[in-house]
Amino acid sequence: MANSTENKNIKWPVIRCPHCGREYTPADIFYPGELIGKPVEVVRDALGKIIYQEYDDEEMPAQVEHFICDECGKGFIVEPVVTYKVKKEDEANDFSDLSASLLD
Repeated sequence: MANSTENKNIKWPVIRCPHCGREYTPADIFYPGELIGKPVEVVRDALGKIIYQEYDDEEMPAQVEHFICDECGKGFIVEPVVTYKVKKEDEANDFSDLSASLLD
């Protein structure tokens, strides 16, 4: 778990009402798990690339959310855009090879 010093340096996402500017967290607007959904089936080819994925209607990732502002009472639409930054794990934390050379 991150300590409070690390949390202060994180730029958390904020959703602002386009009418009055009141700020919301994504958790204020979306239910837990709604942004990424939950696939019921994922099919990959021999190289591991996804060629098909299927969701139940209730488990699809959120595409659009309609929300009424708590401050001004006006509605607005939130269209989530989720991105992921991927990088290699530091070699010291890579435990995929559990053997170690005694000669090093």
